[in-house]
This record gives sequence, structure tokens and C-alpha cells, in this order.
Amino acid sequence: MLIYDPALDPYHTAVRILAIAISATARTAELTVDAARIADYFLAYPYKMANFKFPAEFKQLRAAVKETENPYRHANGNRAAFERMRPIFFAALSGLVASGFIQDSALQKGVIELTSLPMPEELASAAQRFQARQTTIGKFLLSDFLAIPATGENGLKHRSNLIEHRYDIA
Repeated sequence: MLIYDPALDPYHTAVRILAIAISATARTAELTVDAARIADYFLAYPYKMANFKFPAEFKQLRAAVKETENPYRHANGNRAAFERMRPIFFAALSGLVASGFIQDSALQKGVIELTSLPMPEELASAAQRFQARQTTIGKFLLSDFLAIPATGENGLKHRSNLIEHRYDIA
């Protein structure tokens, strides 16, 4: 039996990365690779936000997380699924850099920035369609979530518990 998982599809991952980068650019937020990986993970598995420690002003989103539960699509474990996505994420990111949509110089500093190169219409519309079909959680991930710093005691790494944060320089 074949089961499709968009989290493990490099093309779907590239669209998610672009949607995240477009949203971060619109918010003028610096998008670190770690923050993008965490946002990508939760976009692929929104029900996993149940384990996320929401900032006080977003506690009401806990109810919306329960609505995203899908009994037919479950990834076991948080970190295991997150790490399984790692090579696909970086392959998709490398493809976007090679295509000229992500700045290589910024990526070498650990930041994802879009270039000024115009995106092909099909790719731009795919990212737009992805953003448009998001649930409440997906909309949060593509907006206010990106404003939370990645590092530090209350950063995305700490709140998600997906990446070690204790040794970060904050």
C-alpha cells in the first residue's frame, strides 16, 4: 500500500518553504533556518502543535489544534518525525537556492531570505494556494509564529522542544 506524506515530498516542502519565506518577508521578520524547519514541521503536522508551549496571548489556539487532528495521518514521535524531515527540507532548500529564489549568502549565515528574482507564475501561485488553504493553525504559523524568536528561553526551539536550545547564544 502506498501512502503519500507531504512532509516527505521535496516539492511540497519547497512550496512550504517559499510560503514561510514569503510570509516572513511580508512581516519583515528574520527567518532563521531553525525557525523555518520548525514552522515547516508544524505546517506538515499541525496536530503536533498540541505539544507546543504557546505564548500567553495565543493560548486560545489550543482548541484550534484539536480540530486539526486526523486519525488517518499520524507521525509517531515528535523529534523522530522532525529529524526524518531534515534531509528533505535541506534538499528542497538547496533546490530553491540553486534556482535563485533563496539568497545563498544569507543562507550561509543561517538565515532564509528571498532574492529579488521573479518567481515563475506556477510556483508563486502554488505558494499562494498553499497559504490560502490554511486552517487557523496554518495561518498562525505563517504570521505571528514567525515573530517569535527562534532562540532563548521562550524561543521556538524551547517552546517546540524539537531542537536543543540550552546552548544557544541569545
